[in-house]
Amino acid sequence: MPIDLSIVIVSYNTSKMLKDCLCAIPASTSGLATEVWVVDNASPDDSVEMVRRDFPHVHCIANTDNAGFTRANNQALSQSQGRHVLILNPDTDPEPKSLTRLVEFLDTHPETGAVGPKLLNTDGSLQHNGRRFPTPWREFLGHSGLRSLNRVHFDRDLEYGREDFDKLWEVDQVSGACMMVRKEVMDRVGMLSEDFYMYYEEVEWCWRIRKAGFNVYYVPDSRVVHHWMGSVKQVSKAMTTRMFQSALTYYQKTGTSFDVLAIRGVILMALTKYKVIYLGVAVKRMLRKLKVIR
Repeated sequence: MPIDLSIVIVSYNTSKMLKDCLCAIPASTSGLATEVWVVDNASPDDSVEMVRRDFPHVHCIANTDNAGFTRANNQALSQSQGRHVLILNPDTDPEPKSLTRLVEFLDTHPETGAVGPKLLNTDGSLQHNGRRFPTPWREFLGHSGLRSLNRVHFDRDLEYGREDFDKLWEVDQVSGACMMVRKEVMDRVGMLSEDFYMYYEEVEWCWRIRKAGFNVYYVPDSRVVHHWMGSVKQVSKAMTTRMFQSALTYYQKTGTSFDVLAIRGVILMALTKYKVIYLGVAVKRMLRKLKVIR
């Protein structure tokens, strides 16, 4: 029987969230023939044992080291058999029929190469999805905090290109927390670039998909709860460094020489800012430990 959808979940130390995600998949893929892959990046918890015990139908790849987000996804994407492929975070809970609706959209819109759903926070509030491609100017405004001077203009005109997130919309990129790609498009443009350890990999993937002539759509009829930062919050300082490394790689791949020069300046400014913040946090913790402050 042909497989409609291959679902790939990369996990690191998120056993409980991963189990909830896997439990949600059957209802979210109603009417589809699916295969599910979990690639575990050497988690110190019981993620691998849990998957093999409770979800024996799931293909489980247990890495002996942390391969990173992109390489781990590609381990499963390279073996996928579905007409469409989905990269899905373990800190997500797809609602019933949500993934079915994304498959139906791709099946009825052959000019579309990738789609993403409406994302919701844990409390049910909107988590914005479907952005314009980043620019050094937008990155500067964001990391400097200047976007707060006119947040409405920043969000509407520079980041999302709209204010209505209940409407179907053609976008430049969708979040890698839940991103579905037509398999024949992936075969044409390639899998995720392993030049990225994590961050910006889905942005660059969407850039290649659009460059190849396909559309990318935000599909709000599909709803997925995303427990934001659930899998990386324990190592946020290290992830900040990773993020800036990936930002530079993205502009080197897609931008002009001026873009690369500009983003280097933005990164230098932002790293200086965050180092001061981290230092302040460390000093405050020390003072609390010494009971100088509460």
